[in-house]
Amino acid sequence: MTTDAYAPVLDEKTAALSRLVSVVAEDGLFALAGGGGVASLEALAKRRGEAYATVLAGHPIHAMTNSFDVWLLTLTRAMAPVAPPANLPMAALVRDGLTLESGARGLRSLFSSKPSDKDVQRVKRLGTLAVRALRAVLVADGPLDPEEVRTVAAFLGSLGLPEGETNPLYTEAPIPIAQLDLYGELEKDFGESLVLGAWLAAAWDELDPREETVVRTLAGKLSLRVEIVEELRNRAIAQIDARRLLGLATTDGLRYLLSDRVATHGKELILRTAELLLPRRFRDEATGPVHHKVAATLGRRYTALSSDEKQTALGVLWAAAMWEDPSQSRRALLRARHDKIANDLGDDGARARSAIESWLADTLAPAAFPMG
Repeated sequence: MTTDAYAPVLDEKTAALSRLVSVVAEDGLFALAGGGGVASLEALAKRRGEAYATVLAGHPIHAMTNSFDVWLLTLTRAMAPVAPPANLPMAALVRDGLTLESGARGLRSLFSSKPSDKDVQRVKRLGTLAVRALRAVLVADGPLDPEEVRTVAAFLGSLGLPEGETNPLYTEAPIPIAQLDLYGELEKDFGESLVLGAWLAAAWDELDPREETVVRTLAGKLSLRVEIVEELRNRAIAQIDARRLLGLATTDGLRYLLSDRVATHGKELILRTAELLLPRRFRDEATGPVHHKVAATLGRRYTALSSDEKQTALGVLWAAAMWEDPSQSRRALLRARHDKIANDLGDDGARARSAIESWLADTLAPAAFPMG
């Protein structure tokens, strides 16, 4: 919602839409930061329709800036059938169909949106195995910390299983990897995707030798060849390393873009965006200047990013800029800063702004139509 000092008092309808702008902007930021791209925005908005209606009715919902953990779990589940976020270690499994969030599959989808009992049992069996493997990796170097607990919960939520099926798994004690039971037939490529996710979970902070032992034991239980295990390890580390430059570019860009809002909502947006984009091993590098109130500067430090990565960063920046539902005058200032950041990256700011603004308009229009 706008925070301009001279902004007119909003009528009830405009105020409701302004609240919705903030929620939709946060959703767009999550989708882009997770690697879903602009193509994922429309599908996410459709899946968030109930939440948007709640906001318009004047009721609070969990948001990025006031209840980040619950918001992240909610958005991860919403994105599961669209584009599982990159900060979810087991995203490859979800992307390969280990979720009920997409509804019925095959011929059944012509007659019902409800998954079949066979699909439910499949996701329950394979999902349970994956959750236990993930937890075994994360506890290898010590008890789960709050972020690791959230990571397990986010993956559980993305499976789309009924609460009665998942509740026991939320509180289940870690099972030592040597005791993990691989029962039933495993699908083609499941083992490789599972081990890739295990490597990603292990390397998200720093790859501890104890975590590495757990992953290799898991791979042995799955009968994966040694060269495949090494290839998956290298791929996981490369994926994590690739997030560093994008995360730093976006975080520094937000510091510049929202330099006059850091005392209000800006700081929370910057820190939470860094958490979405950056693996833990790189996060202090991005958030340190925020905590120490270091002024943001541009210096062509991120020109090595690919064009797609630059557009992702610029899209996240503009979604964050729209969070406050800025007035025309405020938007002009934000646009000027955004263009300077785009020039510093060597890319097109207008293209990123157009994608975000078009999506925002298309999402808000159906909500506004009955009010007219």
